[in-house]
Formats: sequence, structure tokens, C-alpha cells
Amino acid sequence: MTEKTTEIIHSQLLEILSQLPLSWQEKVLDFTISLHQKKLTQQWNAISDEEATALKTEFAEEDLAFVQAALADYLPLLQQEDTV
Repeated sequence: MTEKTTEIIHSQLLEILSQLPLSWQEKVLDFTISLHQKKLTQQWNAISDEEATALKTEFAEEDLAFVQAALADYLPLLQQEDTV
């Protein structure tokens, strides 16, 4: 799809959407979100098991680093609260 075609579609969508009642606009938004979620799910399902494992490992490492950073200050904060 060319950039021009995309601009035309966006323009038409905005024009039509602006003429709909708010409750219908909300339904259009919900439908659009569900389409986006389906696309993301399809993309996730399309990756190989090896890629999925690598991503899960990367996310786990990032989560662990985040928690460790947060906990590093936790004990001193607790001790400070005890003295107050």
C-alpha cells in the first residue's frame, strides 16, 4: 500500500468516525484494538521456539535486574522508617 493510499484511507476513516455517535466510536476503537491484538498474537506465534526462548530469557534477566535494583534500596529505607 502506497503512502498516498494510506493517507486517503486515514482521512476517510477520520471523517466517517467523526460523524458517528460516541458510543459507536468506542465500538470502532474496541474493534481496532482487538485487530491490533490479533496481529501481535500472530506475530508472536510466528516466531520460532528458539526465538521465543531467547526473548523469554532476556525478559527474565531484565525483570531480575529491575527487582534487584529496587531491592538494593529497600533495606535502608526500612531501617530509616524504623528510626523515624
